[in-house]
Amino acid sequence: MSFWLGVTLMTLSFGIYSAYPLVPFLSVPLWQKGSVGIGLAAVSWGMFFAGSALVGRKGLIYLKRRLPWQKESRTHPDLGRSVPRRQA
Repeated sequence: MSFWLGVTLMTLSFGIYSAYPLVPFLSVPLWQKGSVGIGLAAVSWGMFFAGSALVGRKGLIYLKRRLPWQKESRTHPDLGRSVPRRQA
């Protein structure tokens, strides 16, 4: 139950980004528009972190494996490693 609630919170947190372009069109003073933007960011990040906490470490590992761009790195294990620089 907490896994799916966490996934839902994490997913909904990305939906808040669609409200950012609407902030300049609010009929409030400029400083309040800034406050709304900061408030939206705080709510979005708060929802994401709360969702991450509910999902847990094992759930995050499971979700990372399900991402489409993670499948490619599993077939090529050395893509994620950094290459050491040569000493001159």
